[in-house]
Amino acid sequence: MTWSSTGSFLIPFPVPGSALTSTRGTYVIGALIGDGQYGSVYECSGPFDQVYALKMLRPANKPYQVVKEEWSREMLRLESFRHPNIVYIHDAFEVNYLFYLALERCDTSLRALLGAPFQPPLLLELARQLLMTLQYLHDNGVVHADLHAGNVLISQLDHRPLVKLTDFGVAHQLDGVTRWFRPQVANPKILVPELVTAGYTTTQSDLYQLGLLMYQMHTGQPAIDVNVAYEEITRQIAEGTPRQKAEALGTPLSQVIAKLLRRRDAYRYHSARDVWDDLRQLRWA
Repeated sequence: MTWSSTGSFLIPFPVPGSALTSTRGTYVIGALIGDGQYGSVYECSGPFDQVYALKMLRPANKPYQVVKEEWSREMLRLESFRHPNIVYIHDAFEVNYLFYLALERCDTSLRALLGAPFQPPLLLELARQLLMTLQYLHDNGVVHADLHAGNVLISQLDHRPLVKLTDFGVAHQLDGVTRWFRPQVANPKILVPELVTAGYTTTQSDLYQLGLLMYQMHTGQPAIDVNVAYEEITRQIAEGTPRQKAEALGTPLSQVIAKLLRRRDAYRYHSARDVWDDLRQLRWA
């Protein structure tokens, strides 16, 4: 897609070779490396010839002010999260009514690695880092709410993988009193039971989505068949199909995944720390 509508006029999206300037310097656009409903990510060369991942928030027919508020929220969240497993933000700026985030460039994504079962050491190391990240977020009252393979970036895969969680566009800051919230948007491929049946999301929802990720890393296949109608996806979730599939594996890891995938959030693990306590005691044949 090359053009974006905003009111009565058209705005061109960036193309490879074009330059964008912020108060910190100039960014030269490279290849498109990620594209979704709410944003596009380009490789780019920035100040001091440093390579970045430049995220552009996609207007998606939303009013200018709405997009600006979304950009501002994500920028502030990333600036406030200083954790080794959360992607680092270097710059944020607006050019020609479009909003950008200059982020650290990682080597690959978990999505690019899926398709075959992971060896246990790699799976456990990725799970450990994701659990550590979720515990940090939950301790600070934040629900990520969009934990899928495309939002899990990885560097140094050849010697010691380093996980970087990204995309906090739909994350929610709990107020310290209420332990749940009602999201305005949800990814149908990672729906959680409490959202399907009652319309709310909690920190336990992040653990369910982690269970979906771990199942796919463990088996090479998704726990939910998403290539069907939305009604069929919700039926699978409401009937507990992901948990049943995990229990049927009969591997050392299957019971941990099954507990993450329980339909009632109160019956899942209470925290990411509790998950790791079980994972670290597993014995593989």
